[in-house]
Amino acid sequence: MATANYDVIIIGGGINGAATAAAVAARGYRTLVLEQDDFASGTTSASTKLIHGGLRYLETGDARLVHESLQSRERLLRERPHLVRPMEFILPVYDGDPRPPWYIRTGLALYDLLSPRKVSPWHSSFSERELQRFEPSISTDHLRAAYLYHDAQVWSPERLTLEYLAQARASGADLRNHAAVDYIIVDGGRARGVDFHDVLTGRRSTASGRLIVNAAGPWVDAVLDATGREMRRRIGGTRGSHLVVNLEGRGPRHAVLASARSDGRPMFVTPWLGHHIIGTTDVRDDEEPSDVRAAGWEIDYLIAEAARVLPGLGIEHRNVLYAYSGVRPLARAGEGVFEGAISRRSILVDHASERVERLVSIVGGKLTTAEELGRKVAAAISQQIGRPRARGIAALPETPTSRAVFLPPETQEHLRMVYGPRVPEVAAYAANDSSLAQAISPLHRDIGAQVAYAVEHEGARTVADVLLRRTAVGLTGDMGRGAAAPTADIMAKRLGWSEDLRDQSVRDYFAELHRRFVIIDSEIGIPAAERMPDEDLAEGGAR
Repeated sequence: MATANYDVIIIGGGINGAATAAAVAARGYRTLVLEQDDFASGTTSASTKLIHGGLRYLETGDARLVHESLQSRERLLRERPHLVRPMEFILPVYDGDPRPPWYIRTGLALYDLLSPRKVSPWHSSFSERELQRFEPSISTDHLRAAYLYHDAQVWSPERLTLEYLAQARASGADLRNHAAVDYIIVDGGRARGVDFHDVLTGRRSTASGRLIVNAAGPWVDAVLDATGREMRRRIGGTRGSHLVVNLEGRGPRHAVLASARSDGRPMFVTPWLGHHIIGTTDVRDDEEPSDVRAAGWEIDYLIAEAARVLPGLGIEHRNVLYAYSGVRPLARAGEGVFEGAISRRSILVDHASERVERLVSIVGGKLTTAEELGRKVAAAISQQIGRPRARGIAALPETPTSRAVFLPPETQEHLRMVYGPRVPEVAAYAANDSSLAQAISPLHRDIGAQVAYAVEHEGARTVADVLLRRTAVGLTGDMGRGAAAPTADIMAKRLGWSEDLRDQSVRDYFAELHRRFVIIDSEIGIPAAERMPDEDLAEGGAR
């Protein structure tokens, strides 16, 4: 078995691993990224999808983190406007809320002051009548005050991750998804490389590296176990659960942040791709992160709190499309520490203190600050291993381009939202093959060219990779049920799948939907049984 040689091996292809890869590869280091599932498939995809300073972090006294986050927010708004959009937040304060109006007003003023170069307006307040005109869905019963402030939303954290990975790839990085690390090779007290295998094919490989970065998020401790040594536990994860609800056009036009009546936690309701996201919970969770799912009480809690603040919408279980959950990879804290008080700051741990040199772990982190974190990690790497070995960057295959003007205007606009400046590269596939200009589902604007591009340029290897992470088809509408078979057909031609493999890929997609999400039965308003209700659809659609 041949051994490939790298300067830096990054374990984990979420937002932190991707941003680190972009920064490290840009410095000229030969970089390998290994992700056990698909890129951005863990905590990154299970977020509230906010790019924000963290207003509530001011309560824990972490003004420095808020300041750094707000600076990063402004940079993302300027540099990635197709993914990151400004969002107005309404913050109502009611009788019985744990934070009185003066406290909220002071926090918002400090929030504005910590972002001196922002382009959005400073916060303002509403009278009750003004609030009813501005957002009539919000309750004004027992209202003490209401405020408007500005943050941002990334409509697809998965695509933001892919953009960092595209930067890394352009700098010569080797990117491997569905590649699980089995063992970290430690020799003479130093990490020397990894043994890993391809989850889809079973093929085993070995790679050597001058330094290994453990960016596995909630799996950081599992990766440390792969050294075969007794290592200190670093992660004290908390589960955050969210609901995606379909309010049939009746939902709030603006984001809402309110205090939950039952426990005082911040509760968000945010517009998102024609639906709304309600979140989040914050529950200690030491289970395997791959198996995390929203508990029934969490679904009930989020529905009840949202219905209290937005009483006229009749939010019920029947409105819930699905629930999703992720584990925040927070630093381990004592049992007596309140979950909301655990720092969200990222920590870079050098395991030389545990007699394993050239192995570092990233603990914590946020979507907003991932890019800045990547730069800090790259600087730390350069201090440890010096300059990169002299090498030439492998030339990437040329990507044909075509203007998208031949596509319908709504398709052009959709592609701009998804790909930004890379639209011509995607449109080229439709220009060369008119069948790829067709939508892959009557419920979505995504076209076949996006599937081809995902396979050939973004490492997509399964139907779920395409529908859940290269696009948002599987996260909205019918959750991609109608698009699964057409997507598999396009992938089969490019990946050489047999008819049996193509049909199996569709069945695998339906299985992944039920593994990743708690899907609510719209008829009876409770989580659907753990079975395959779409099996007949899969069999009929795959031919």
